Amino acid sequence: MTKDERTVYAFALRYALPRHTYALSIVSREILSRLNDFEDWELDGMIRDCWIYYPALDCGGDIDRRKADEFKNKLLAELVRRGRDDLLSRIKDEAERRGL
Repeated sequence: MTKDERTVYAFALRYALPRHTYALSIVSREILSRLNDFEDWELDGMIRDCWIYYPALDCGGDIDRRKADEFKNKLLAELVRRGRDDLLSRIKDEAERRGL
């Protein structure tokens, strides 16, 4: 997958997160099916996007929140698999600062 294609997926995720449709389910499934094609920093950005859009997900109900949490957790697991403790530590620190 090219850098441009990966960027389109990242933008699709940003579009899907605050909407209360099946978009998040579809986009997250497609990203997860191509995890090996994404750079570590891109996965890190997607995890952060899930946190940024959480306030919007409150209006969508538990299904949207649950789907975003599942997706974020799978991305975190992928960073663990890749041995990216440095990114995981930075993400954890930021989450603590934000009270997440």
